Amino acid sequence: MDRVSTELTAPTTARDAVAPHWSTYAAALLVLLRHCGPHAPRRVALRVEGASATVSVPSDPTTMAQLVDTIAGTPLSSGEVSAPAAFHWRHPHPDTDAQLVLTGDETGISWRLAQGWSAPMLATELDRNLAALLAQVADAPHRPIGTLAVPDRTAQDWLARHGRPADTALVGGLVPDLVAHQAQQHPRRLAFGSGPASLTYGELDSRANQLARVLRELGAQRDGCVGLMMDRGSEMLVSFLAILRSGAAAILLDPAHPAQRIAEVLDVARPRAVLTLARLGAVLPPGAGTVVAVDTEWPRIHRLPTDDPGIAVHPEDVAYVVHTSGSTGTPKRVAVLHRSVAHSVATHQEGHRITAQDRAAWLAPPGSSVSVGELWPYLCAGASVHTAPPEIVGAAPLLRDWLVAEKITKAYVSMPLAEQLYQLPWPAQTALQLLTVGSDKVRRWAAPDLPFEVAVACGSSEANGISSCLVPWEDRLTSATATSSDRAAPPPIGRPWPGVRVELLDTAMRRLLPGAVGEMYLGGPELARGYLGDPAQTADRFRPDPYGPPGARLYRTGDLACFDERGRLHHRGRVDREVKIRGFRVDPAEVERALLAQPGVQDAVVVALADEDGESQLCAYLVAPEADPHRVRAALVDLLPGHAVPASFTLLDRLPVTANGKVDRNALPAPDWTTLRKPYRAPRDEVERDLAQLWADLLPVAQIGLDDHFFHLGGDSMSANRLAARLSRRLRVRITVRAVLEHPTLVELAEFVRSQVRIATRS
Repeated sequence: MDRVSTELTAPTTARDAVAPHWSTYAAALLVLLRHCGPHAPRRVALRVEGASATVSVPSDPTTMAQLVDTIAGTPLSSGEVSAPAAFHWRHPHPDTDAQLVLTGDETGISWRLAQGWSAPMLATELDRNLAALLAQVADAPHRPIGTLAVPDRTAQDWLARHGRPADTALVGGLVPDLVAHQAQQHPRRLAFGSGPASLTYGELDSRANQLARVLRELGAQRDGCVGLMMDRGSEMLVSFLAILRSGAAAILLDPAHPAQRIAEVLDVARPRAVLTLARLGAVLPPGAGTVVAVDTEWPRIHRLPTDDPGIAVHPEDVAYVVHTSGSTGTPKRVAVLHRSVAHSVATHQEGHRITAQDRAAWLAPPGSSVSVGELWPYLCAGASVHTAPPEIVGAAPLLRDWLVAEKITKAYVSMPLAEQLYQLPWPAQTALQLLTVGSDKVRRWAAPDLPFEVAVACGSSEANGISSCLVPWEDRLTSATATSSDRAAPPPIGRPWPGVRVELLDTAMRRLLPGAVGEMYLGGPELARGYLGDPAQTADRFRPDPYGPPGARLYRTGDLACFDERGRLHHRGRVDREVKIRGFRVDPAEVERALLAQPGVQDAVVVALADEDGESQLCAYLVAPEADPHRVRAALVDLLPGHAVPASFTLLDRLPVTANGKVDRNALPAPDWTTLRKPYRAPRDEVERDLAQLWADLLPVAQIGLDDHFFHLGGDSMSANRLAARLSRRLRVRITVRAVLEHPTLVELAEFVRSQVRIATRS
């Protein structure tokens, strides 16, 4: 962002009159920085009458009076100054790691934000909260800093209004009852598919009742579970509803998952039965419960009564369990309640404007919680759902053709497939009205002239629906409604769904100022019960809510986000994906966005990989069959600071994805350090050969040519330091790191080395 400067009231006399004021302002700004999130500076640069120092954010036990006295009583001059507790002072250049500067002289006092860590909204909040905090200090200077009212009341009200919207969802009942109601009212209405595999609501309801009776005979009951391992289709839909109606929880299993993963889930869940299909040929481990092959067993099941078995289902019962690894790779089995599903059904029906005339796409993998949102909001409204063949779901052109041919009106597609899909040409006449995108950070806007709207949404297995750009419908932000100003930044993830509570907190679970980036914590009626069979993991991620009523919980997502002025949330990456490159914080998603803006780059992902010395380097992976990697890198050099330009560019035919459609960063190949290399020219003399050997010792490339670029082959500041040191020792002349930076190719550095040797010889 552009630098933001805010002038504050100050005396216009000499330093003696200014000093008490600048020390108080400095103390107040330090306190406020504690509520500006992990990206805020940890230090403030002080400049008074030409002297300078840097002071760090204090800890809780310090009082405002102590903080003011410490700043005012410490001499601001060049040279070393002993550091009091909780402070760090440096001279004479404080700005190297301080991004907030407080200046005081005979003309007054001012403060300035620098280096783009903040948004304009946060700058405004800092200014207003500063005035409120100074008033508190005047009234109670000896209060511990941790007890001060920050954010102030106005900010707290703003956060409550936008982060804790009223629960206006009209929950009409639980899923089994709502589908039964549709079957009673419209038994011949299409519920699923078309052709021989189609189901009417009457058929869906009757078959689910019959299968539910079988499950009850096998011991299915409340707080018990039944495995569901099928591919998408009518049998899975009937089986899912039957498990819900039996009172048990459905364990969602994907037949495509490794056998070991399925065995681990079943070992923890201990289901009474597993519903599957004989044609899948699945081999289940011992102890998996009774295996029922629904396709071959159906002639027997079909003879059972079709009326409702009359099993009471409670909102606090577990509806389903989904296996997810999240971003950490640690397996988790999320137990989701009927209450959560029912609330999500109600909010999505309202938010997506679902009607009985809708034809919805069912595209998510069968073991994914996304399928829950693709099915039940529509089936509880009397609409129909349709599934595409597996070979179509992963291919954007084929999926587009299927959506058009099947007259689908609403669909959810995970990123990055969605980005490929809405960049394709579309026929002007299509039934598709709404394409919702999620599962990973969306980096590109869809074109405004598409014949349907594209909206971003955010959710998680542990909290179901979180936010959507469709909330509220009258002020929705989609591909059709976004302005040029909206499109200047990546698409936001929208406003919280009704009743969903979003808190943006720091590592101590303190509330932050509006506009600050913080970790997203979630509360409300859609929280899961926790992780099945893992109380320690449950306690770690589902925390007691320090701001809610007794017993309330907040789910810690691990996602970073911030609010904008209109109350929309912007995803700012993952806590576990942020990296430090040469001491600078880098969000790989921002680098990915810069890559995707380059001509010919279809898809991109950026990861940080550590070299043998533990130094992190950014590595870019591109799907760019028509792009020139040299031009792509050159464009990034003009757009990004040097530390954010990837060290390697690896070209792929396609990015690997997980079963849930997210980019699988763990499946990326080793970086290709040869992409940016010019045709090989061998070293010609002893200097060039010695230099090539030194490079080979330090870099992940064995053969070094004359035109090779040190930093394009994986070199960084650490290896450049080592190279300079080794050259200096070997040649007995001083070779600096700056020389390596200014002469990055082998032929350039060799010529520089020769010149230094000649100078040393003459002297």
